[in-house]
Amino acid sequence: MSEIDTQRIENYFKGEYSPEEEKYLCNAFTEVSNLETLKVIFKNQWDESFTEDDDKHQLNHILYKLNYQINASQPKDVKPRAIRLITWYSRIAAILLIPLLVYTGICTPQKRNTETAEGWAEMSAPLGARIKFNLPDGSFGWLNSGSTIKYALNFNKRREVQLSGQAFFDVKHQVDNKFVVKTKYLDIEDKGTAFDVAAYDNEDQIDVTLERGSVLLKNDKFATPIEMKPNEQINYNHTNQKITKTIVTAQNISAWKEGKLILRNASLSELAKQLSRWYNVEVRTHNVRDTDFRYRATFENENLDEVLRLLKLTSPLKVKIEEREKQADGSFSKQKILLSIK
Repeated sequence: MSEIDTQRIENYFKGEYSPEEEKYLCNAFTEVSNLETLKVIFKNQWDESFTEDDDKHQLNHILYKLNYQINASQPKDVKPRAIRLITWYSRIAAILLIPLLVYTGICTPQKRNTETAEGWAEMSAPLGARIKFNLPDGSFGWLNSGSTIKYALNFNKRREVQLSGQAFFDVKHQVDNKFVVKTKYLDIEDKGTAFDVAAYDNEDQIDVTLERGSVLLKNDKFATPIEMKPNEQINYNHTNQKITKTIVTAQNISAWKEGKLILRNASLSELAKQLSRWYNVEVRTHNVRDTDFRYRATFENENLDEVLRLLKLTSPLKVKIEEREKQADGSFSKQKILLSIK
């Protein structure tokens, strides 16, 4: 394809496109030789978005705002100014999330037979954002910051999802077709329920929290599968093979999907981990002791500065924010924060 029809791309962003244009865009996006041209087009789309309403553009937590506006199922009392902001954020979302749009929206034929199709579908939540996803069988859920799920295109035949990171699943019941979430060190099997799984590849511990129904936890090292009941949480450390079970309020554990950052008896290390994921910053700790102060708090839609200010007011927390460094390409390094106990 020698030339890109920019008008067709603009029409797609506006929702004004035909099946023929879908096919055209699929070919355009999958042609490697078009990469540089597409980069220019997306940059122009981005720049145009900033010329319309410059005084209202706030880039802090833009990905969270995008996710919130796009995934909110029942918006309430949206005022004209809010509508303009939603429109602007949605246009930016079309650019930021274009790889996902291409794969799931354009390049997947609507009439494909998913029982026999080969290949994989993948969905990811950018750092600092949370996204809602829907699976082919009617199950749905949420992906937390920096998380990815992957499943075969013949998913309805074999309902298996590979997870790296944290996700909440609300599974549609099928009598003869089990649903399995596969993580690096643990498999979670159920037939229709709701549960939260935190299984980041770079961490030793996997946490499974059951909200309703029942699930089985399986591992080659387990003598028998572990069955869970509602409001139970299983923590499995694959390094030392330690398993702990606690009673929790499951809805609090998965409140992240509603934009709530909830700390329940969190250590300083756990606090740093949650802040790093939630705000896409690099949070490190100093002078950490397991017996140190534990943090209990609930934050909803608060920015990082406000969260740190409130934590310092209510706990012996010391915060050091390091200056961001300018990189060779003109960008700035990720925000770095050091936490310690006073």
